[in-house]
Amino acid sequence: MSGTVGSELPPRLAIVSGIPAGDSGTGRFVAHLASRIAQLGQGRIKIVAKPERPARWQFQLWLKSKNYGRIAREAVRYAQLISRFWIEAGLVLANPKRQLILLHPQNLGYDLALRLLESRSSPSLLYLLDSSFFCVASYNHLKGEAGPCLRCLELGFEQVAAQGCRPFPRPDPAGLDFAPRLRQLTTSGKVKIAAQNQRQAALAQRQFGLALTPPVVGLWTSDWDDIFGGASAAEGAPTAAPNFAWDVVFHGYGVDAKGANWTVQLAEQCPELRFMFPFAKPVSMAAPDNCSFLPCSWETGLSEELSRARFVAVPSLWSAPIEGALIKSIAAARATLVVDNATSYCDELPAGLVLKLPPDPATAAMRLRQAIEEDWVPDPDVKAAWKTAFSAIKARFVPDLLATV
Repeated sequence: MSGTVGSELPPRLAIVSGIPAGDSGTGRFVAHLASRIAQLGQGRIKIVAKPERPARWQFQLWLKSKNYGRIAREAVRYAQLISRFWIEAGLVLANPKRQLILLHPQNLGYDLALRLLESRSSPSLLYLLDSSFFCVASYNHLKGEAGPCLRCLELGFEQVAAQGCRPFPRPDPAGLDFAPRLRQLTTSGKVKIAAQNQRQAALAQRQFGLALTPPVVGLWTSDWDDIFGGASAAEGAPTAAPNFAWDVVFHGYGVDAKGANWTVQLAEQCPELRFMFPFAKPVSMAAPDNCSFLPCSWETGLSEELSRARFVAVPSLWSAPIEGALIKSIAAARATLVVDNATSYCDELPAGLVLKLPPDPATAAMRLRQAIEEDWVPDPDVKAAWKTAFSAIKARFVPDLLATV
């Protein structure tokens, strides 16, 4: 497909997102989406994004420092933003002929998401950002397991109650009915699906009983421009640096589905290796002495820590699509390790690009030691070819997404 959007687009299109442009992974995707639409000169397209309220810890910090003026200003600002959002969302609801792309129904609110989808006079498009299309917890993983959970997809939604699952990331009780109703809307032709990657598309085809695999349009976020625009911090460094600050740096949020606890279990099996986690140690997490917890983001030191690591771990245990942590790690780190997972994007990567460890931490520890002894690094030709191919997604991603409406 060409890099421009043609006249095949509807005259009026609303993109309604539960997350606004910002510093989160989805927020950076929305930021790129808005910027690219502006570049393409598509004034017919309106992005309506639900604003994020300041986090509770921010209010607590302002309250503790008696910064009452800041609290008042933020409260007024959020009230203005949320009021504007509801007005714009109401206009979309009131105009059923306006075509729709829906993003992140969890933060949007499931009731509003379903009302928007059901009110259209032509099929809407749901672009998949996670597993919420079949999993009430969004990350299809059960704590304590070493791989993705596919129970609801294989056995039916009765498994939600059987496993005690709850809506995540918002405790919205309407989330319990969202996936079943979405399946009805999709099988009836009321909703179309677009996926990030092939494994996600296969899960969607299976969930919705589709005759054809949904279109795969990829993903791009605003912070990847710099990563793929120049040499990474680790490129050009000797592959056998004499002193690494860390043997393994975990890249991701400190949740079980992202493999945080799995990595701690790996560290327990490798007491001679040094592990670093870019978040504060959770009170509930028991970690051995070879684990260091240094809260930081990509912009506040994590990118530098990656360049000082022998391996960067992105061991997601759910059916992860194209995660920003994985993309950044492959592009910028010396070597990246993942957990072998047949339902995630890492399963689509070319051989020799990442080190795949088995799900069992004890077996994974043996493979990791072997990789260190062998001084394992990705094949440079494979890595260069992957970077070239992946960076090409940037130009075509938004046009491809819009063309699926």
